[in-house]
Amino acid sequence: MSRVLFLFLVCAACTGKDPYNPGTPIGTFHVVGTLAKNECSSAPLPNPWEFDVKLSRDGSTLYWIQGGLPVQGHLDASSHTTMTSSDSRDLRAADPGHKLPACTVRRDDTLDATLGPDPVTAFTGALGYTFTPTDDSDCSDQLESSGGGFSTFPCGVSYAITGTKVDRRPQY
Repeated sequence: MSRVLFLFLVCAACTGKDPYNPGTPIGTFHVVGTLAKNECSSAPLPNPWEFDVKLSRDGSTLYWIQGGLPVQGHLDASSHTTMTSSDSRDLRAADPGHKLPACTVRRDDTLDATLGPDPVTAFTGALGYTFTPTDDSDCSDQLESSGGGFSTFPCGVSYAITGTKVDRRPQY
């Protein structure tokens, strides 16, 4: 565990706030995404794509909670937000024997959404992903022309999304 993450978790523990569940819960939403753009692959992507996400709020800050640390964005007066996050992953390790650098791809995520009126029971928007190799990478073997899964780099995928609040109370 990195020192920064450790310090973040220790400081969060001191405040009594859970960094994985910030703010006041709005609810769990079932999201249905309709594929709007696929520049990344000739292989079919899920369409529709369905998943669940938790939303919470602290003043004008909205949190999108799905797995790891939440992503946050500012809600304006129209209940609109734009959230971004990035992550890099090694798709292939370096091969020193062939003098081939690693293939590391950065994924930039963008959510552009508008919540329904209070109490929030739905939202609409767009969810996009952009994939770009890092400057020190060689990802030519990850292209479809070389047997990989990507048509081109950089590339993007986007979905038009709707989220509907779901009742998560136990059924008896």
